Amino acid sequence: MADEKKPKIDLKARLGKTAVGGATPPPPAVGGIPAPAAAPTPAGSSGSVAPAPTPGAVQSGGGLPVPPGIPVGPPPAFKSGAVNLDPSNPLAAAMAQPAPARSQAPAALPQPQRIEVDELTVQEARKGARKQGLMVGIIFGVVLGAIGYIAGGAQETNKGRTQSVAHAKSLAGDVGTSREQLKSLAEKLEAGRDKLAKEKKFPDTLAKDLSAVNVDFDGTKLAGVRFSGFTQDTTSGLIEYISSVQAANDRKNALMGLLAKLQKPMTEQLAAQASGKPPAVSFVVLMDKDSAKNPYAVLAPLQKPIELSASMPAEFTAVDPRRKAAVTAPKLTSLDKPGAAYVVPQSVDAAFPSETAGQVGQLVSQLSRLISDIRGEAPAAGEAISEPKPGLLEKADRLVTGLNKVQ
Repeated sequence: MADEKKPKIDLKARLGKTAVGGATPPPPAVGGIPAPAAAPTPAGSSGSVAPAPTPGAVQSGGGLPVPPGIPVGPPPAFKSGAVNLDPSNPLAAAMAQPAPARSQAPAALPQPQRIEVDELTVQEARKGARKQGLMVGIIFGVVLGAIGYIAGGAQETNKGRTQSVAHAKSLAGDVGTSREQLKSLAEKLEAGRDKLAKEKKFPDTLAKDLSAVNVDFDGTKLAGVRFSGFTQDTTSGLIEYISSVQAANDRKNALMGLLAKLQKPMTEQLAAQASGKPPAVSFVVLMDKDSAKNPYAVLAPLQKPIELSASMPAEFTAVDPRRKAAVTAPKLTSLDKPGAAYVVPQSVDAAFPSETAGQVGQLVSQLSRLISDIRGEAPAAGEAISEPKPGLLEKADRLVTGLNKVQ
């Protein structure tokens, strides 16, 4: 009974050594090419199995014999024609063929993921974006500013040039007006000089005539003027012309003061010279002797000048310069007695020129100098090297020409 409960297991049949399972195929040849499997037993044949070829007789895929003892090809478990074992056999699980690989399911769509970022990183990113935006804005603003500056500069240049032309025209008119005033001033100065030097008369109306003429061109004329279209010669000429006109006005004012001061004494002197009478006696010499009986003389002015005539007064009243007191001395008749003798007027004028006589020449010189500044000076006779000195009238003409060329 015990033998019936435990049937005998035929291991050879289960290992594929029987005719039912077929002979175990030889291992594949070198190179991965499997050896030809044994032909299946026909249905009507006996259960015997054709003997498997010996390992030494197996040919490789390339035609070379496989040495004995070296397995060729994959193990039986990986062959498609594996031996079917009894499911109850413990080796059935090991010898079972692997299940065919299932087709992979389509890949699932990526699911949204949540990324956690700390607040510090976000703030840093915001600062970087803010700085980058600020830099882009600054660059963009600079570019727009440059474009606007260029466009505005061109417009401003055109506007400034238009203003420069208008200012130049206005200055040309002012210079022309001042030129006419200078010409009128020169004419009045020449008339006064000729009356004083040629007619020997004092120009009593000259001071009033000069005060009526004012050359109106000073530095205020250049206030707010645009010089963008002015040449260098025109600009420097304007400054020089203003300085020269101011100097002429200052000299004119000085002449007006000198004329007022010299009018009375010069009028009397010139009137006496014009009458043809001999000059009046103004000084006498007081003669006397010192304690050693040596004669001496004192020059003393008369209290009142007297006319020179054949019959001189018997006594003279003069001012003794030593005591600043008036003295009366008889006409000198002998050197042995004290007395007074008159002094010839021409000798006094020659030795001691009077202030009035010197100022006449000074006045004529001042008038001539101002006339020369206005009208200019020609080269002196016989001097070929010297150049003519342009006057204010010529400078005014040059300025008007230069100002009218401003565009």
